[in-house]
Amino acid sequence: MTQLHIFALNEPVTVSHTNLTRQKGEAPDLPLLTEWLGLDALDTDQIEMFPVDDLGGMALSDYIQLAFTPETGIPADDQRRLDALEGAVLLVPDNAISGTFAPGPQATEIAKVPLAQPDNTATLPKAEVSPAPSVKPHSEPERETVPPIALYMLLAIAAFAVLAIFVGWN
Repeated sequence: MTQLHIFALNEPVTVSHTNLTRQKGEAPDLPLLTEWLGLDALDTDQIEMFPVDDLGGMALSDYIQLAFTPETGIPADDQRRLDALEGAVLLVPDNAISGTFAPGPQATEIAKVPLAQPDNTATLPKAEVSPAPSVKPHSEPERETVPPIALYMLLAIAAFAVLAIFVGWN
């Protein structure tokens, strides 16, 4: 089961390194986090580090709940500790580390929560392979056609008018 390790940073940190800053293409200079955590290696594309003030009015426990979807939620005692933090935090999932944590004085582990993992064991029904029904192409509506009787009447009226004009001149 993958865990999310939550550290309070005991050093002044003003940079933010989150999924959002990575999407924006920002690449801040990070402190020596592997040394701070006593790790062999750390995949910084998997971690988040930011001043708690960056959350505005949102509680840190709410942010972790929304952003990382812990499997069982965050225990009440851990929520209180997380929400009381000031300064900067570092959020490190297990899949970002190589080695075992041996934090130095720069980082204090406050909590760890199990992260939800995808369940890909379901058996899915076979997909329908029959061809999709064809859609008729859009055609313009048919125009009303003048019935032949109306056309003959129109020609008769025009002929009568021409005859009346012709007879009136003579």
